[in-house]
Amino acid sequence: MAKPQKPSKSALLATIQACVENGERLLEETYDLEFREPPSSRFFLIMIAQEEFAKAFILFLVKEDIVLFSPPVLRAINDHACKQLVGMIMDYMIMHWDDVEELRAAISNDYDLGDRLPNDVGSAMELLRYEKIGRWESNNWVWAEDPKYDTSALRIAEGKKDRRKQDALYVRVGRDGRACSTPQTISEDETRDEFERARRYRSFVDSMLDGKASSHRYDKAMAALNILFERERHPR
Repeated sequence: MAKPQKPSKSALLATIQACVENGERLLEETYDLEFREPPSSRFFLIMIAQEEFAKAFILFLVKEDIVLFSPPVLRAINDHACKQLVGMIMDYMIMHWDDVEELRAAISNDYDLGDRLPNDVGSAMELLRYEKIGRWESNNWVWAEDPKYDTSALRIAEGKKDRRKQDALYVRVGRDGRACSTPQTISEDETRDEFERARRYRSFVDSMLDGKASSHRYDKAMAALNILFERERHPR
C-alpha cells in the first residue's frame, strides 16, 4: 500500500467538516423516512451518520498529532467496525444520562475508577489500536498471554454491530436456507435511541472543534489514546 502524504491541518479540518456535513445530511434525510414501517431504512442511515462523525473524530486525532496518518489508520477510517469502536469511546466521553439517578451512578463510577478507564472503553481503545491498526501494521506478532477484552467491545470488533446495521437492509439467510433475520426486526425504540446517539456525536464533534470538549472523561480518554499511539509516532 502506498504511503499516504502527511495532510496539512487545514486539509484535515476541511475533511472533518465534510464528514460532519455528510453526517448531518444523512440525519436530515432520515426525517423523510420517519413514519415508514419498519424503520429499518432510517436506522441504516442513522448508523452511517454515526460512522461519519466517528470518522471526523479519528481525523481530529490525526490533526492533534495523537495518531499518524498511516496506511493502517487510513484503513481504519474506512473500516466499519473501527468507526463503531470509536463510537464506543465517544459515548464514554460524552457522558449522557436520562435522569438524576443515572448521573449519580456515572459520577460514582468515575470516582471509583480514578484514573482508570471502564473495561469496555479501555477494551475498545486496545482493540482499535492493537487488533485492528496494529495487525494491519504488522501481523508477525502474538500476545504472550491472550488479552481479556470486554465482551461488548469484542462483539463490535468482530462485526456484530455492523451485522445489525446490515440486517436493517437485507434478509439474512441461515445455513438451513431459512430467513434468520429480516429488516422487520428493527424497532422504533432502537431507531430512536440510535438517532439520539448520532445527534450527541454531532454535538460532541462540534465542541471538539470549538475547543470546548474538555471534561474529566475527555481528558482521561485523550491521554489514554495518546499513550496507546505513542510507539506509532515514535518507533524504536
